[in-house]
Amino acid sequence: MKTYDVSVPIRMGMPVFPGDPKFRSRKLRSLEAGDGVSMHKMSLSNHVGTHIDAPAHFISGGATIDQLSLDLMNGRARVVEIHHGEKVDVPELRQLVLMDDFRVLFKTRNSLLWRSRKRYSKDHVYITPEASRYLVENGIKFVGFDYLSIDRPGDESFPSHKILLDSGVILLEGLNLADVEEGEYEMSCLPLLLAGLDAAPARVMLRK
Repeated sequence: MKTYDVSVPIRMGMPVFPGDPKFRSRKLRSLEAGDGVSMHKMSLSNHVGTHIDAPAHFISGGATIDQLSLDLMNGRARVVEIHHGEKVDVPELRQLVLMDDFRVLFKTRNSLLWRSRKRYSKDHVYITPEASRYLVENGIKFVGFDYLSIDRPGDESFPSHKILLDSGVILLEGLNLADVEEGEYEMSCLPLLLAGLDAAPARVMLRK
């Protein structure tokens, strides 16, 4: 059984959503300095890299990251590749059989951006509000996406986020699916257990 790590490494200089704090780390103690132990201090957003958005991110009174079901975040997942276009829209989704899919992970050209871009890309593929409603209507409970936001770049009303999260859909952003083919996988997704917060970084594995 082959295992794919589809998480984005958290590192200095990595892309972050515009306005979010950048990841920082510095040594507090060092073996090289004779401290007897190595230790770092980190500063980061809870939306850094590969992360889970809980409903509380946009929905007042919505569930927080520690209230989400592990059963929803782990299990059978389907990787769907959107080969062309600038967006994931209803016509692309109508070509798929989504009724029996519990978790859908969208692979787009965004996955290649992790290799070539150090800053947030303002021309990334996004999921339209119409496609988000279609996913909800077809019973999808978990949506994964291969960039830092599912919404159209520059749209500060975040309609797709709100549609999915208000319907109780768990949203996984910041995947890197460049080395993963379309198909079904067994997914392990474990966000940090951050009590009362709206999101958390996650380590995500796919097994074929």
